[in-house]
Amino acid sequence: MAVDEKKLKGIVDGIVGLPTLPTVLTNVTKMMQNPRVSAAQVGTVIQSDVSLTAKILKLVNSAFYGFPNRISTVTHAIVILGFNAVRSTAMSVSVFDSFGGGGATEGFDRMDFWKHSIGTAATARILAKKMNMKELEEAFIAGLLHDIGLIILDQFVHAEFVEILKLVKEKDMLIRDAEREVLGGVTHSEIGGWLGRKWNMAPALVEVIENYHSPSTASDNYQLSCIVHVADLLTKALSIGNSGDSRMPLVNKSAWEKINIAMPALPSVLQEVLESAKKSEAFFTMVNK
Repeated sequence: MAVDEKKLKGIVDGIVGLPTLPTVLTNVTKMMQNPRVSAAQVGTVIQSDVSLTAKILKLVNSAFYGFPNRISTVTHAIVILGFNAVRSTAMSVSVFDSFGGGGATEGFDRMDFWKHSIGTAATARILAKKMNMKELEEAFIAGLLHDIGLIILDQFVHAEFVEILKLVKEKDMLIRDAEREVLGGVTHSEIGGWLGRKWNMAPALVEVIENYHSPSTASDNYQLSCIVHVADLLTKALSIGNSGDSRMPLVNKSAWEKINIAMPALPSVLQEVLESAKKSEAFFTMVNK
């Protein structure tokens, strides 16, 4: 179903008070486009934000990464983890600072939502590694933010979001189908894409957020969209958190074939996902403080 651009514009134009990404993160993203930038230069910029620095260091020294020796500076973290891992960590911290608080909406528990999001992120990284992708952190951050539009709906389009959740419960619908009914064809995927553009996220990330439900509609980032699609479904199948509905959507056949998990290997993949999700609880604890 085509998105009603006028309806989408009407929804997003009514959103007031949307948080912005920290200037530090925006500057770091720009700096990293320069292939000659050094770890020390990026570390210096990040360390100008004391709160962000403290949370990054807590996270990289947590069980989530499991390094045996303590990492004491952001520059050291960049050397050990790489630019993209530190940037994705900084992005994650910023998103949690903006939207991590608990909500009281019936049928939508934010803690469960973030557990599902982090579980999807960890699973996306596992799948990306199995597919020999170089940018594992890109897969992680795409998994983390794949449903970010739901938080926007809950926080800024709340009356309609309550109506959506009511439909989900009464008719046992997928949440995106209920969204189309209430919002005139618009879903959390389009809302999430709008947020991504507002925050100047990488075009690849925006495209995945908008298209992971139907990966074949992604043009330049089909593989990453397939990874997040399958990661989302595996996380749902294992009941890791909850993203607003309990129905299990059908897997996209071409996405499953692209990921190419042989059925005999599936149990071991699911076990790896469960173990990674357990480790990701440390991630949730660190960035949600």
